[in-house]
Amino acid sequence: MGNKYNDSEQESVTKSWAGERAKLAQMTGKEKADYIFTYYKIHIIVIIGIIIALAWFIHHAMTYVDYEFFGMVINGESVNEEREQEITEYLGMTGHEAADLSAGLATDEDVAGGYGTRLSVLVMAGQLDFAFTDEDGVEYLTNYGIVTEDNQPIDISDSPIHEYFGLDDNIKYLVWAGLSGNREYLDSMMQMMDDIESGKIK
Repeated sequence: MGNKYNDSEQESVTKSWAGERAKLAQMTGKEKADYIFTYYKIHIIVIIGIIIALAWFIHHAMTYVDYEFFGMVINGESVNEEREQEITEYLGMTGHEAADLSAGLATDEDVAGGYGTRLSVLVMAGQLDFAFTDEDGVEYLTNYGIVTEDNQPIDISDSPIHEYFGLDDNIKYLVWAGLSGNREYLDSMMQMMDDIESGKIK
């Protein structure tokens, strides 16, 4: 059987939707598949690519998170990760805004690639609004000018704050930093700490 859909050069230039439908109507299922793959595979690949790109952009627009407020646990590995969402809700963040609460940042971490430690990079980027830390962390934050005479570390070793956030035993201090520059969120977080301390939040 001959190739029913072997287009001439002129036909490939003057293809029309009606003509293609008429041509496909005369073919078997396998012939249709062969014809479409032969002449339209690039079109199909482009369309699939566009669909994938659109799906990615829609997914990203619906699910991305813009972190606006930052807490750290310095020289401690443990923190109750559920508190991150509770902070976000307490601060009244809406839409895609959220608070970030990260543990496992260390003052004695090796410098990587000449850019400093993860901790120093985050501090220099302003991604520190409050920190739970030990004495080494207090010294570190003092060297960065965060702990000052007017901004002393708060002892939370016997505070409900310690248990609420699930901190390691060596973590004894709360330090306010406010490096992200959002005073409203910082004030709300300070109030949240007071509410935890007083037992209003358990």
